Amino acid sequence: MLRVLRRRTVAALVAVAAFAVATTACTRPATQAVGNGGDLVRISVGVDPSYAPFFLADKEGMFAAAGLNVQIIQTEGGAAGAQNVVAGTSELSGNADSTALTVMAGNPGLRALGAYEDSDRYFRIVLRKGAAPNSIRKMGVFPGIGLYFTDRYLRSLGLDPASISLVTTSPPEQPALLARGDIDGFISFDPWVSRAVASDGHVAGTTGDFGAKYSQWLLASQGWLSTHEQLAGRVFRVIARAADVIAADPDRATKAVADAIHMDPAEVRNQVTQIDFKGRDFTSGDIEQAGQLVDFFRGQGKLGGPVDPKEVMLSGWFGRNSQ
Repeated sequence: MLRVLRRRTVAALVAVAAFAVATTACTRPATQAVGNGGDLVRISVGVDPSYAPFFLADKEGMFAAAGLNVQIIQTEGGAAGAQNVVAGTSELSGNADSTALTVMAGNPGLRALGAYEDSDRYFRIVLRKGAAPNSIRKMGVFPGIGLYFTDRYLRSLGLDPASISLVTTSPPEQPALLARGDIDGFISFDPWVSRAVASDGHVAGTTGDFGAKYSQWLLASQGWLSTHEQLAGRVFRVIARAADVIAADPDRATKAVADAIHMDPAEVRNQVTQIDFKGRDFTSGDIEQAGQLVDFFRGQGKLGGPVDPKEVMLSGWFGRNSQ
């Protein structure tokens, strides 16, 4: 779900916290609630370009045009948004699949309504100058999805992760560690990938090269959803429309995101174009991927309770409620 250093660092740590459950959630309103009547729907999001559909829909008045009373609340990212839903300070949140499953393990009332983005190229493999995959001895990893992707990568090379020194880091630390030769590589995302490349690192591939990706889901509590299903569907429909706009016109999203989180537009566009935005139902592949994440995190002792992807991921919900 994966932190509050400065605005750009926060954006990076969204992915770190994407997999560490926060016990508190500090939030601040990103927008004022639109005074158009109806139930207020507060949506918690992080502060990086992966939340572009929410920022675009808010910036361009898409929620208000649909007759919805929506407030976007920016958090430090990661688990904070899902924790806001658990606490009742938000009705919905956007979270990475791994973050969502981790929080769901301790909060069985959470439900995932569908996905609004996926990417198998946002996270990239970076190696130091002169290093090759078969020479890796030390990898920098951040907890949660960083460890999961690193484990998958090493196994895809025929390497036993137990034979490699895994150095726990945060994404902002990784470029400097790589440049000093303290690690041979890491798997992360921009701006840290670009900074490592500027210091003589090189990109050796993406998570898609070894069959791994991440998705982001829209979450709600079962209690709220049971009495607001139609409303949730209307909100998700707007988010899906915004996702379609981004897919067709990344520049339109760039301005909305840059304005919302005060990030350099060039960096925003670079990251937005590394992500596939699309509102959609869960597939059997999503359920399988979630099961692999659950098994991995359970093996790492990172789950606070049982979680069944088939129960918490509402297959078919998007199709039934967002038409």
